Amino acid sequence: MWSSLIPVLLAATALLFIPGALLAAAAGLRVPLIVGLAPALSVAVIAGTGVVAPMLGISWGPVPIAAAVVLLAGAALAARLLAARRHPEDGGPWARPRLQPAAIAAWCISWPLSAVLTALTIGRILNTPDAISQTFDAVFHLNAVEWILRTGNASSLHFLLEAPSGSVYPVGWHTLVALVMRVCGASDVPAAVNATVFAAGGLVWTSGCLTLAHVLFRARPLALLTAAALAGGFVAFPFNLLSWGVLYSNYLAICLLPSLLAAARELVPSGAGGRRTGLLLPAGIIAAGGAGLAQPNAVVTLLIALVILSAGRLIATVRTPPDERPVNAVRRCGLTTGGMLLVFVITWFAMRPPRGAATWGPSYATSGAVGEAVTSTPVQFSVIWVPALLALLGFVVALRVARYRWLAVLHLSTCALYVVARSTPTGDLRHFLTGIWYTDASRLAALLPLTGVPLAVLGAEAIARWGRERLTSIDRLRASSQQPWARWAAYPVIVLILALTGPLSGAMSACVKPMERAYLIAADSPSLTPDERALIDELPSLIGDDAVVAVDPASGAALAYALSGTDTTIKHLFHRDDTDLDIVQAKLNRAETDPAVCPALADLGADYALYFPGKSISDVRPYPGFASLNTAPGFELVANQGRAALYRITACG
Repeated sequence: MWSSLIPVLLAATALLFIPGALLAAAAGLRVPLIVGLAPALSVAVIAGTGVVAPMLGISWGPVPIAAAVVLLAGAALAARLLAARRHPEDGGPWARPRLQPAAIAAWCISWPLSAVLTALTIGRILNTPDAISQTFDAVFHLNAVEWILRTGNASSLHFLLEAPSGSVYPVGWHTLVALVMRVCGASDVPAAVNATVFAAGGLVWTSGCLTLAHVLFRARPLALLTAAALAGGFVAFPFNLLSWGVLYSNYLAICLLPSLLAAARELVPSGAGGRRTGLLLPAGIIAAGGAGLAQPNAVVTLLIALVILSAGRLIATVRTPPDERPVNAVRRCGLTTGGMLLVFVITWFAMRPPRGAATWGPSYATSGAVGEAVTSTPVQFSVIWVPALLALLGFVVALRVARYRWLAVLHLSTCALYVVARSTPTGDLRHFLTGIWYTDASRLAALLPLTGVPLAVLGAEAIARWGRERLTSIDRLRASSQQPWARWAAYPVIVLILALTGPLSGAMSACVKPMERAYLIAADSPSLTPDERALIDELPSLIGDDAVVAVDPASGAALAYALSGTDTTIKHLFHRDDTDLDIVQAKLNRAETDPAVCPALADLGADYALYFPGKSISDVRPYPGFASLNTAPGFELVANQGRAALYRITACG
């Protein structure tokens, strides 16, 4: 029953919004930015504490996280008091612009509406509250959460899952899920993961889209309502990453990006003039760190936007007559743009994964890839025409309106990177341009709605403006069309049309259908079959708490670690460099005759083996040492469910 997710979903929502909202409020941010930046600030504190706690010799958990929130909020309040003394003309430390009633009403309607529309599609993809992604990366992501819960190691700088000496890996997502489980006392890793998926996609992404629309379109109700209806109207995000990968880390990071774009837009105004932004800059830097701890390529995306914004402001400043711009404005804007460009270049090279990890090659003709980018419809999904055409119209409008031109340039940049990843031949240029995203078209496609949603809002506003002009040209309709009640009466009709042609459309259903298969557990599932899942659930009653089970991760057996708490020899499809593991994976079924096997098993502490024959995840080659364990000498059957079997290794005495 989906109702079983409610306590975990509430915990995930609270952890995503409350810590960050306290920090944002203490920093004196505007209310929309408090809502929008809260999740990124929360992730920064939760994952950042995981990095800092081991350095201080303390255990990671709710207490140090709460302490970090108190310290940062106190520092923000102190900074505001000092700033108020220096600038008393700003109205004091507690001054904050008030939202207009129309904007408040639009937010109160838009956010729940957008959350429901997006969550409905996510629910269709997941099928059940405890569904497991049957994809390649799910083994690592689920086991990483269990590892953090067991060890208390939540450091992105020293993560040990398959690296004995530790490795650098962004565990913002995994740390968040682990904290959700600790706070609400949950023990079901898949259910906690899925609840966090709902919270991130249904609430974080949608609030971010609304925050961006609020900033870009000056809180106009139509813009907020349109953004609400269309936030879940693009298949590329937030939906495709739930079936491709599965890329939970990228998913969380991109959910955080719209509000970071909104903050960037506030920090870099379009004209030559400037304004004080208070503590938005340090808050934005911390929030960007949260996105980076989820997935570093999100920081690169944000920096691309900042370079475009800074360059646009520099151009606008240069074009402004000298007597109409502040003194030294050109120099300041030039230094800002140069600094942003320098940071971008350093980050571009520093955050690049090893070339060997960027294995995705071209998969489509360039002309087809361009068509996919233009329609914001990646990897040959069905085109959802209304959001696609609105985004295309908005792109044209943005090119013509100076204050939105940066958005068009950012969208064009993302489209170009997608086309490169989707269609250009493997080589140095392809890796240079898209290696940060593992040369993976799906990762880059997920960025298209980041600009596609606000561009679609811009397109919808252009159509609405044209419609109002046509109505006002009719004498008998002129007076009524200019009344506020007429606009509010039209809003439900507009939202209904957008919802039915976007998130609730037949095209979206056609796109979602293949995604559902990634979570179905069936006899031909690539990761776990019903029999295999049933046997894993039995493991705690079959073996001791300290038992270690030898597994072939390509069969899905490594998921026993996350699903039952049973320790396994390997916890990811890519295991650490280890001679004992190499021996077991190659020769386990010869344990009775090969003298190297039993010492290796003893070093690993493994007395049992799981045998899940007949398939492998993503067609990964099965370990030869696990072939035909059911007939190999030296293995005693403990329990089985169909062909799935647990064996005690008796060959070693």
